[in-house]
Amino acid sequence: MTKRNAKYSEAMVAAIKAASEMHGTLNSGHAIEILQDPAFEGSEITARGVIAKIRSMQLPYAKVERLTKAGEPVMTKDEMAEAICLALGLGVLKSLAKAEKGDLRALLERVTVEPQVEAVA
Repeated sequence: MTKRNAKYSEAMVAAIKAASEMHGTLNSGHAIEILQDPAFEGSEITARGVIAKIRSMQLPYAKVERLTKAGEPVMTKDEMAEAICLALGLGVLKSLAKAEKGDLRALLERVTVEPQVEAVA
């Protein structure tokens, strides 16, 4: 039985480890930086390939958080429905997640706004 050719050389693995030691938790931006290392020159390895290698080496990796156009974290309809149920003190309402996303967002904003107390004159 012959040994399979490794896609990553020892120099490539060393570059990934060095980046992990320098940055701690790696992300997709770091994967692109790693590809600039001379050890990767001429290889057909992509940033996604480097990310897969980082994970297979069990090094710390964090996905970049997706944001909406307004700069807020992306929230799924299921997450919105769950937050609405929690705010109203209800159990799980599975059918609520089937509502339109805009309606859920408006409802969530309404139930999570603190009630305004009118001043007594």
